[in-house]
Amino acid sequence: MALGDARRASGQAMEESRRAIGQNNETARRAIGKNNEAARRGIGAAMEASRRGESLQRDLNSLEMAPRKRQALSRVEQRGARPVTRGRGTVNLVPASGGTGGGIASPLTETTYAARTFWPETILQSTDGLLSFKVKPIKEITQTDDNDLEVKQVFANPAVTP
Repeated sequence: MALGDARRASGQAMEESRRAIGQNNETARRAIGKNNEAARRGIGAAMEASRRGESLQRDLNSLEMAPRKRQALSRVEQRGARPVTRGRGTVNLVPASGGTGGGIASPLTETTYAARTFWPETILQSTDGLLSFKVKPIKEITQTDDNDLEVKQVFANPAVTP
């Protein structure tokens, strides 16, 4: 029976050991769960702070060596403090010369084609040099506007390159 008692005792010791291991595992799991919950809450708070820019502002301010100098704001004159004054300005009452004073009155009408003047004849070539054209560029066109005033359009010489 001594052998049976020894087996029974070792079985009980193993059972107690397993119970202790199970209890330690349960305690460790509960601690891990609490740590995870605290970490999640900390991450959430950190995310809120980063969205608000609090930590970034604190970090940037910590990099600044010299303390900021507070400058006083300039005084702003109160509204209504100035007395009422009369505005000053110069008025030019000279009427525009001729017509209605509004510039060229549309439409412009060319009275005669013969009144046109032309620049000397030039030869224009295509970029590949295969085609060439003789052209007499327009120098000046004389027209009349809707108010029967003469309008001259003077064009630059295209043969002269600046």
